Amino acid sequence: MKTDSAQIQYDKMTKTPVNKLVLQLGLPTTVSMLVTSVYNMADTFFVSQLGTSVSGATGVVFALMAIINAFGFMFGHGAGSNISRKLGAHDVESARKFASTSFFLSLLCGALICILGFLFHAPFMRLLGSTDSILPHAIEYSTWILIAAPAMASSCVNNILRYEGKAFFAMLGLASGGILNIFGDMFLIFVLKLGVRGAGISTAISQYISMAILISPFLRGKVQSRLNIRYVTRQFSDVSNILATG
Repeated sequence: MKTDSAQIQYDKMTKTPVNKLVLQLGLPTTVSMLVTSVYNMADTFFVSQLGTSVSGATGVVFALMAIINAFGFMFGHGAGSNISRKLGAHDVESARKFASTSFFLSLLCGALICILGFLFHAPFMRLLGSTDSILPHAIEYSTWILIAAPAMASSCVNNILRYEGKAFFAMLGLASGGILNIFGDMFLIFVLKLGVRGAGISTAISQYISMAILISPFLRGKVQSRLNIRYVTRQFSDVSNILATG
């Protein structure tokens, strides 16, 4: 039997006029994407004050961040599409299975990228376009990005929240992390004089804080999906469904 909050959410997603629902879900998503874009530009701006080579290193490492985020988007969209259909069919158990499976797979991929990145650090940076002058800065910056890789890959959670109709929670997590990173950059780079290392530390800290905020609705039971190891599927067809859809 569905709880009152679950029924309210179901009615909202199925009975609200489409144009009104698009605005309710689209505006928080747009805000979170804008904040993320601004924080990426701010990262580049602050680091560019340290010199040309350091600025070039951020371009190289942004390619690494794009790779990590790609896994998050793949698992997030792959699971989210299934979750929205399962919840629409009142199949909450299957929705929880897809949410948990995608979350833990994204964490695993982030951890693997972290491990492989450190094992082949310098060659990987060169593969992404680093030159001899850029390489030391790229390694220093990417060290912290690799440490943050599990949190960055778990950004799939924000897509799960959106597919469940909880775009506001997703906005809070992404916007909080983005704003924190901007102020963290200013403090660590210019006040503590940590240079490009400060930018990396700020990004890593903000990513883990953003991750904590994003998973808090699941832990507090504010959503129907769950992030629990016991819900991880043992069916290969479910995993292939997530990968194919994502």
